[in-house]
Amino acid sequence: MNDEQQTPPQQSQMEQELEQSLPTPPGATFDVDRSMSEVEPALSLSVLDDFEQIANKELQPLEEEIIETKCFHWDIEHWSQLDQRVIGPVMQAGGHDWNILLFPGGNHQAEYASVYLDLSNAKENPEEYACAQFVILLSKPSDPTRHQIHHAQHRFTSEESDWGFTRFMPLESISSPHSLIENDAVRVTTIIRVVKDSTGVLWHNFVNYDSKKQTGFVGLQNQGATCYMNSLFQSLYFTNSFRKAVYQIPTENDEPSKSVALALQRCFYNLQHSSEPVGTTELTKSFGWDSLEAFRQHDVQEFNRVLQDSLETKMKDTPADGAIKNLFVGRMKSYIKCINVDYESSRSEDYYDIQLNVKGCKNLEESFQDYVTEETLEGDNKYMAEGYGLQDAKKGVIFESFPPVLHLQLKRFEYDMMRDMMVKINDRHEFPTHIDLEPYLSDTADKSMGHKYALHGVLVHSGDLSGGHYFAFVKPEKEDKWFKFDDDRVVPCNMKEVLEDNFGGEHPGLAGFRPNGRPMNRFTNAYMLVYIREALLDQVLAPVTNDDIPAHVAERIQTEERLREMRRKEKEEQHLYLKALIADDDTFRANTSFDFANFDEKDNCVYVHKVKKTQTFGDFKKEVADKIQLPPSEFRFWIMVNRQNRTVRIDMPISEEDDKLPVDEIRTKYATTQPNLRLYLERASLHDKNGIPTFPPHPTASDVILIFIKLFRPEHQDIHGAGHIYACKDAKVSSIVDDLKRMVGFPESQPVLLFEEIKSTMIDRVDTSLTFTQAELQDGDILCIQRELTSEEITELREKDAKATVDTFMSYELGKIIVHFMPNNYDRDAPEFELVLHENMDYEKVAAVVGKHLGVDSDKLHLINPYARHQNFKNIPQKRFAGLKLGKLFQNYNHHQRPRLLYEKLEVSLEEMESKCPVTVTVCAPTLKDVQTIEVLMPKDSGVNDLKAILIEKGAQFGTDNYDHIRIFDEMDGKFDKQYDDKIWRNAIATKPSVRVFAERIPEEELNLDLETDGIIDVFHFQRVISRTHSVPFKFVIHEKESLFEMKKRLQSRTGLDDKEWAKVRLFIVSDDEENATLVESEDDKPLFYSYQYNNGDMIGLDHIDKTSKADKTGAIFIRG
Repeated sequence: MNDEQQTPPQQSQMEQELEQSLPTPPGATFDVDRSMSEVEPALSLSVLDDFEQIANKELQPLEEEIIETKCFHWDIEHWSQLDQRVIGPVMQAGGHDWNILLFPGGNHQAEYASVYLDLSNAKENPEEYACAQFVILLSKPSDPTRHQIHHAQHRFTSEESDWGFTRFMPLESISSPHSLIENDAVRVTTIIRVVKDSTGVLWHNFVNYDSKKQTGFVGLQNQGATCYMNSLFQSLYFTNSFRKAVYQIPTENDEPSKSVALALQRCFYNLQHSSEPVGTTELTKSFGWDSLEAFRQHDVQEFNRVLQDSLETKMKDTPADGAIKNLFVGRMKSYIKCINVDYESSRSEDYYDIQLNVKGCKNLEESFQDYVTEETLEGDNKYMAEGYGLQDAKKGVIFESFPPVLHLQLKRFEYDMMRDMMVKINDRHEFPTHIDLEPYLSDTADKSMGHKYALHGVLVHSGDLSGGHYFAFVKPEKEDKWFKFDDDRVVPCNMKEVLEDNFGGEHPGLAGFRPNGRPMNRFTNAYMLVYIREALLDQVLAPVTNDDIPAHVAERIQTEERLREMRRKEKEEQHLYLKALIADDDTFRANTSFDFANFDEKDNCVYVHKVKKTQTFGDFKKEVADKIQLPPSEFRFWIMVNRQNRTVRIDMPISEEDDKLPVDEIRTKYATTQPNLRLYLERASLHDKNGIPTFPPHPTASDVILIFIKLFRPEHQDIHGAGHIYACKDAKVSSIVDDLKRMVGFPESQPVLLFEEIKSTMIDRVDTSLTFTQAELQDGDILCIQRELTSEEITELREKDAKATVDTFMSYELGKIIVHFMPNNYDRDAPEFELVLHENMDYEKVAAVVGKHLGVDSDKLHLINPYARHQNFKNIPQKRFAGLKLGKLFQNYNHHQRPRLLYEKLEVSLEEMESKCPVTVTVCAPTLKDVQTIEVLMPKDSGVNDLKAILIEKGAQFGTDNYDHIRIFDEMDGKFDKQYDDKIWRNAIATKPSVRVFAERIPEEELNLDLETDGIIDVFHFQRVISRTHSVPFKFVIHEKESLFEMKKRLQSRTGLDDKEWAKVRLFIVSDDEENATLVESEDDKPLFYSYQYNNGDMIGLDHIDKTSKADKTGAIFIRG
């Protein structure tokens, strides 16, 4: 039993919202052990006669069914003599046994008496649990109306079988004149209300909660801010016809990371078969999203449309072709019908969802009625009817058909004109479980099948505009229960949670709860509803069986699961095993680089054996013998160790006496510092007089050493292992030369050179006149043999930039680098690949190798070093690695991964690209609001008129061919900076890596400026704060006597803002240093500077909401797979 006070159970959504909404007075604290009753006047209710009234007053009203409410009294006569921990009498309520746990001197503290309610048998019976509200009172025996009272509610389980109050009653109050303890006696009263847990998760803390076990379903993992996506995917998953259609898309040859269809198939399969929450990283990768995109919350409606568009494309000309349209698409007609003449204009179009107003509508029926309500066009708003002139008319929308699955978007987010910002609408808006949509159909619509719809899904947003959380309620089957899908957790729920809790509006029964008496809205409400046509429920929700799932999807996932399980098991057992990495002569011969062999497990030339640490070395040898089909007597193992010079060489043969030792003991005996056992398998090459294979004596009892031989072939510029040879320590090195010639196939007359490979950076010529001891050669050393070349051969090799000797060749090999190449821009068809290059290669040589690999002209390749910070700009040449060779370029890269280079195929040669400057031009025509972007490469000796000519050639509509009437300018911090003439322009494109400018036609009023009466002022845009600039700044002509009204009209025309947008603009005069900003509030019939002092450098600032693309912090949703 845990005597400590338990942590309160997880708050309900309403409690969380209350906590967020209610203001907390300064210095206030919330004591979980205190109830509201302690700060109220003394109660007059009796614990003996009025327990039901006390329960109703203290306990929160519930929607759940009450199984039983009972009251128990425990009279304590000798309080001062009680033990530190006392268990009260057994109480039976709701089919369970209960006890009071009393700590008269306090539990883990000595200031308060502690009291808890305990579910008696929960520890012995882990399956037993109960949900209960309870009240515990301590009262004076002679006056049952005087009492100390606390109340709580809890889910009692085997893990949390007791719950109550550590600080129930101050111990100091026991000795006070007003103490409840009278003559050392007190009464403990317990009121227990046992509540029916209809959903199975009432007051659950969800510790060790298993969604699959409790509901049969699993959730989706949240990558950071993908809860909006998860809620939609759960809704689509349980739209079974949609799931079947997705499964029909052919994906046998697709990769999950590049195919949305396959990734979605795999996600749906895992949701159906997995017992754990399903990850969505594979899915978002198929969208082309990076990890940052997964942390952005997007609009669900927009995401759904982009997803459906992508899938519709994949479904074309497949068995699933048309499935999305058949499921989700309806048709509506927009019309204008004249009242007094026979004329109607109409247009029919498809819709995938319907956006319904929440503001001003009490429920879904009113929203639909609002949607189809006709607007009368009359008075100044008459309709121009072709052939009839201006006419009174009715304008409206009517539905021609509804789809089998109807997605309704409730407009919870709207633009507030008064506050000039987007806000969330938390108004109450009710929606039914069933709705008849026939009243909203046109008279000509097909009504042969009923248009009653059943609620299938409710997608919910909890929070405000700046952030929040998304989850969904879904009814998986026609007659099934409802479930809440909240990312990785799935829980059963009741209808109140589905409907009432998501209507929005005020908290029920909490109006006036705030100190100011104002109602408190809920921040959790539905924003999307999914309805299914009742007549088609069986068809839409037809079960998805294993026959519907593509076989390749199931097989591949099952294979992956088996591999994961195998790896998991291996990981669990890996402490029991070690790896034996075995190299033999074939391994050595296959080595074309440094050292004896590459002991990387990925190298197929090294045999990897997983060996139990307790297995004897002799048994291990027998297993190896069976695999290589050779008797154990015909081979022996040498331990391989790391020498001090960081090379790997054989060290000592393992004797037969060690066969009885465990494998791990062999490792610790011979190679203590190595986690694995590295072995050289030596096959017997000697035979005794009876022809039986044998080996030289152990090195400790012999002067024979084992030397390994490599062959260098200058004509082929390669090196590889050739074999091994035994030699006597005291013999001269020359004694083995003839044997070495025979080993590598040289004629006896061929002069040779011998080198010792001491380490990768030290390849030394061997003096063959020395003995092996004098030459410091020992077991495991490597000698390299090559032909001794003639001077002519050496000259010929050098002309080819080839190496003539082992030492020069190995030194060159040491400089080789494996480089990983990736496309610079996003292109699924552009491959990633690796090439072996050399640190001495410059840009041109690297480009030549890459061009040959890609089959493109190396002059039209742009190679980029991603490690250079300033090279994050596409189209900016890298000055050919700034003249560096690869070795210098990569000298500071992370050596734990392959160095990378980015490549990009160019339309023009790199030389031409380097001679030009990338220029991005924002063309503002005919108004500053009508912008288009044109990117050009400008020669660095070109003039500003050359740019204007290219812009006109590329379709810029300036309305003039006179270059003097076209302005090229740029901005700084959102304000007009400079206008380009030839001198400024040539300096910019010659010195900057790229240039970004604006182009516009100079207004006629500026060209015809009257210098005596007119002036020019800079104008810029900002939102609320002057530093938060946006849109395109510009020059504006001020007429001396022009009224402010007329000037504003010209300003509006210049900006291109319509009347509705212009009405929200506030005009400021801003000083050059931005220290002063004065709101223009003068009369419109006066000139601007009639009431305001103009100072040199003053600007006009237009304050209005930023609707440019840079204001969109989330970025547009895209799906590329």
